[in-house]
Amino acid sequence: MGADLRLSRRRLLLAAAGLAAAGCAEDPTAAPPQTPPAVVPPAPPSPLPVSLTPNASREFRAVAGDVADALGEARIPGAALGILSGNREEYAAFGVASLSSLEPVRSDTLFQVGSLTKSYTATAVWRLIDQGLVDLDGPVRRYVRGLRLRDHQTAETVTVANLLDHTAGWYGDDIVDTGDDAGALGRYVENRMPELPQLFGCGEFFSYNNSAFQLLGLLTEVSLGTDYNDALQRLVLGPLGLSDTLLDHGAVRRRPYADGHIAMPVNGRDTVAVQTPLWLPRCADPAGGIWSTSRDVLRYARLHLGIQPTGRTPFLRPASLRAMQEPAVEVPGLDLAMGRSWFIQDVDGLRAITHDGDTLGQHTLFMAVPRRRFAFVLLLNGQPGAAAGLAALDAALSRYRGLEGLAGRVGVMRALAAPPEAPAATLTSGQLDDYPGRYADPGLSITVTRAGGGLEAHTELTPPPGSWQPAIAAPPAEGPAAIAFLAPDSAVAEGSRISFVRNGDGDVDWVAQALRLRPRA
Repeated sequence: MGADLRLSRRRLLLAAAGLAAAGCAEDPTAAPPQTPPAVVPPAPPSPLPVSLTPNASREFRAVAGDVADALGEARIPGAALGILSGNREEYAAFGVASLSSLEPVRSDTLFQVGSLTKSYTATAVWRLIDQGLVDLDGPVRRYVRGLRLRDHQTAETVTVANLLDHTAGWYGDDIVDTGDDAGALGRYVENRMPELPQLFGCGEFFSYNNSAFQLLGLLTEVSLGTDYNDALQRLVLGPLGLSDTLLDHGAVRRRPYADGHIAMPVNGRDTVAVQTPLWLPRCADPAGGIWSTSRDVLRYARLHLGIQPTGRTPFLRPASLRAMQEPAVEVPGLDLAMGRSWFIQDVDGLRAITHDGDTLGQHTLFMAVPRRRFAFVLLLNGQPGAAAGLAALDAALSRYRGLEGLAGRVGVMRALAAPPEAPAATLTSGQLDDYPGRYADPGLSITVTRAGGGLEAHTELTPPPGSWQPAIAAPPAEGPAAIAFLAPDSAVAEGSRISFVRNGDGDVDWVAQALRLRPRA
């Protein structure tokens, strides 16, 4: 055991590279363990077991070594990596699916992909558009008759495009449990959406909106006369052969699956807790409910690289694929644009499309460069996972030919992070007077105050009554955070970008933080 503990993860990876992935296989018919207890002791500081195919390329093997190192530093129990480069797909599995069972991650272990699900929902909607059942610029009320929203004008004018590019403008993080049956989405739209406040005028800005995708889910139900899960199966999953991409909870439990984990202090001790509950409410499925494998995500990625499945007619018209990947709206204060519905970054003539996912102790990072026929997916069963994901992405980009210039420059979480070594800007006292105030939506408030010669921000979680909350969650940061400006209206706090957004008269009316726009109270 002493010798094993001295092995580096990279050396263990090299030793494991000579073993087939099947060496970690177990009975595929065995039922996965039941939901584990909430908190378990930290994993011992031993190397992560790694499995990859014996003919792995030099580039992929090096990336897998970097992933193993990043997982150990972040205390993430397990992961699945997939890279498509040209015509070659390669995969690796790391660690364990759950600290309660210590079952190894396998090639068929299911992870929650979280908000990457939105791109699947968008793909389904674009298929409906191609079939003439839905009009991109048509009002949503044409399809969801009787749609009620708090802002009556928005209810009349919001279009399918506004939902796809996150410009609908209402509060988008209202997650509630409306039941586990086929009527869950309908009840959410009927009972909860009329209560969501309008944060800005429809179409004016980008602000990340989960509930807009829940409404898109209902639109697919109405268009096909079935529930969302069946509609997605008929429109996307079935035709693309994604047999390991699932929404049904019972089907997930019959497969090997990963528990979520969160690194956090418990009773004054740093530990890794198994996240509970296991599932998002069913009404959130169109925004983040998919479970999948790295292999199935890459099979899906082929479509968005322009590799159409065989057939007499394209699965999606090339114009529709381009429209999903063309910038529709800028993200306030960030070097990031939103398509319909990929995040888009253009660097040195190359366009990267990307979407992360975070849910219940799991993190997904997906990035593709269609021009280079390259796709990367990393599925993690631990949070915080953003740093490990970006380290793995940079490792891949730096090692695959023609992508080196993207390393350290792409990724949603990188766009949100404070730029390294950025020069600070000094604002006058009069300029600073524009910003103090309380900026809030129903779930979170940010209070900006003067502090000495500068500003500081205090953040408070304010979950509304009836909102769904995980049983285990990391505690919010304590105390105020100093605000440092990069330029007027552009700042950082606690290592993250924040931006102040002005109205047509030039007054600061919103703060943009974590992809959300919160109005001044």
